[in-house]
Amino acid sequence: MFFRYHENTFPAQWSCRKTLTIRVLTGDVMNFFWWKEKRLRTVWKIEKGGQSSFLVGTAHFTPYRFGKALTKLIHEADIALFEGPLDQESMDRVVQYGRQGEETPSIYEALDPTVIQVINRQLSTRANSQSLSTAVSYLDIIHPMTSDFLELQTRGVRPWMAFFSVWSIFLNWKHSMDVEAFHIARKLGKKIEYLETLEDQLEAMDGIPFDRIVNYLNHFSHWDIHKELYLKAFLEGDLPKFFSMTGEFPTRCDSILKKRDPIFFEKMKTFFQKGETVAFVGVAHIPGIKKMFLDEGYQATQEVR
Repeated sequence: MFFRYHENTFPAQWSCRKTLTIRVLTGDVMNFFWWKEKRLRTVWKIEKGGQSSFLVGTAHFTPYRFGKALTKLIHEADIALFEGPLDQESMDRVVQYGRQGEETPSIYEALDPTVIQVINRQLSTRANSQSLSTAVSYLDIIHPMTSDFLELQTRGVRPWMAFFSVWSIFLNWKHSMDVEAFHIARKLGKKIEYLETLEDQLEAMDGIPFDRIVNYLNHFSHWDIHKELYLKAFLEGDLPKFFSMTGEFPTRCDSILKKRDPIFFEKMKTFFQKGETVAFVGVAHIPGIKKMFLDEGYQATQEVR
């Protein structure tokens, strides 16, 4: 998945804080203490012909920061590659586009009524506790007041925006590795390149099958265990385990993976042939891209940072 949060991009109900400065990055003061930093195990050194670069699988949502590991990786490189633009203006465009869903199918109307009740009961209080007063007023302007949390999050927006709104509130995770890495790369003065345009990303998200989104939301009762297993597998760098438990996630689809992995690979390869590059992509892209490098004679060695 590659949907990114950026500082001030989303209302607080969409699990973003203004204190965050990255789709990766920061939250409250406590997040800067050492126990909020984790070792990074989704790193692969890609080598061929005496040239080496790094392929990093990122978590678009995470409760932890990886600043130390990311800083070291980026410091050692000349170029940092990201899936797509992560600046504030681009993130604003994503949000604006996501809100233009009047002509798209309604997630709310497609869901099991019992699931709607459960989601409203479990997440409405959490969303309110996350809210900043300015964000509450902002949502009130967009939509009329309603006591139905899920309806508020899904009405008049594109299906993928509706899903990510609910998913982010459920997780209540304050960080995103991609944005953290992006800001570190800018701070270190590294050359930044993108593997696709913002328009490419929006087209890919529109291609997420509606039925997959509805099905995953209808299995809301499984989300708690899924969240814990997903996080554990990611922190362990265990890709087989990770994929065994995320196969039903909406973004595990052709529009997000099968169609984009070859594009990412070809653009990465141009830079990796020269070495001194670090590429950041959602961890779900790693198996496909790594296989393409191996098929072309590259070596791929998993590392811990």
